[in-house]
Amino acid sequence: MSTVSLIQLNKNFKKISAVSDFNMFIEDKEFVVLVGPSGCGKSTTLRMIAGLEDITSGTVKIDDRIINNVHPKDRDIAMVFQNYALYPHMNVFKNISFGLR
Repeated sequence: MSTVSLIQLNKNFKKISAVSDFNMFIEDKEFVVLVGPSGCGKSTTLRMIAGLEDITSGTVKIDDRIINNVHPKDRDIAMVFQNYALYPHMNVFKNISFGLR
């Protein structure tokens, strides 16, 4: 496991501020839950940590390594989405292997 640091994290969509000056430090083996109303930036923050969303400004660190410009596949982070994008007519194996073609 690793520590995760979010330092002055910001995300803007045009003129809308989705995440503003967010700071958080997660210790190794610590369990953290982000709670808030719809549209407050929870998913956007998680997507920035995973590298699925560009960061407007601020820093995301894993241990002491800044990962702002690290490709998502190289971050060693997994994310489970709220809405599954699966093909209902395919079994599990076919759904997983479909993206590998």
